Amino acid sequence: MDLWRKIGVTIIFGIVAIIGGGPFWVLSEDWAVVFTFLSFVGFFLLAFLVNPEQRVNEIVVEEEPGRESSSQ
Repeated sequence: MDLWRKIGVTIIFGIVAIIGGGPFWVLSEDWAVVFTFLSFVGFFLLAFLVNPEQRVNEIVVEEEPGRESSSQ
């Protein structure tokens, strides 16, 4: 993953952290809950930036050519 894509992913996770922190504060009025949420967001950001190919392969299930989907 090139540098610009890593910066873009970091910005997207930053938006989630900023926007998501507000509702957690409003609902709980406890900083521990907000920092726990931010810790989870930070953990997923680091896990994605360290090895994005593995994360994407786990999320996207690629079907092998010639095999039918079992959901049909």
